[in-house]
Amino acid sequence: MTVFPREICRDETQALAHEWRVTNESTSYASTSIAGAITRRHHGLLVAPLDGSGALTVTLAKVDEEIEVDGQQYKLGTNEYVGNVIEPDGYLYLQQVSFDGTIAEFFYEAGRFHLTKTIWLGQGHNTTFVRYTLAEHSAPIRLTLIPLCDYRVRETLTQGSEQLRFHIQRLERGLQVTAFEGAVPYRLLVAPQFDFTPLDLWYWRFQLRGENNAAADLYVPGLVRAQVAPGTSFTLIATTESDDKIDFDSWRALERARARRTTPTTPQN
Repeated sequence: MTVFPREICRDETQALAHEWRVTNESTSYASTSIAGAITRRHHGLLVAPLDGSGALTVTLAKVDEEIEVDGQQYKLGTNEYVGNVIEPDGYLYLQQVSFDGTIAEFFYEAGRFHLTKTIWLGQGHNTTFVRYTLAEHSAPIRLTLIPLCDYRVRETLTQGSEQLRFHIQRLERGLQVTAFEGAVPYRLLVAPQFDFTPLDLWYWRFQLRGENNAAADLYVPGLVRAQVAPGTSFTLIATTESDDKIDFDSWRALERARARRTTPTTPQN
């Protein structure tokens, strides 16, 4: 297992330079910098083969999180924009990051909350779980998730346009995202109850420092919000699979992932 302590997590240069990666033990994977910012073309929370060509497609690129507790707001996401602009700087709340090829865990703490984000993929499936667990000693929080969507062959970069809008279909469990006519849909599913605020906008000019500062744009369908009580979890599932291939019990799904822990995986370009 690879572990990055607080001293590395809270150092901007190191937090953006170090990467993590977990896989479904086949071809699909999730990977970003330990800060959560995308810094390379191959980064994404669900990168998977969507057709028979063997090419990997970046679908959900990343998720930024905002926490509201006791009237205070904390932005846990980290992004770098063109011009070396870091906004927000959520890496400053990171206590530790660990990963082993199967499971990645991020420990955040500030104010009166202690939040663990756990990311893993279903074995052999194009499904990424992102689970947020609030420690029992924390105060209750309102969690806001900002999904940043993409749809591109891994070696390319997306340039957004005011005329380009992903098609978003609201589902009982979440959202279905279709980038354009003919694209393979993917779903962002959540449990338990949630609120969704449509946005339908682009976030522009993400800077990828690992790609000679190339720029990319990402699409935000809206905001997902939920109340999280101490000792409970909220899970986002990104998937191209049908319901019968998804375990919606995130605790059980995580236990399965823990049971198949692999040796550490070195991130690849």
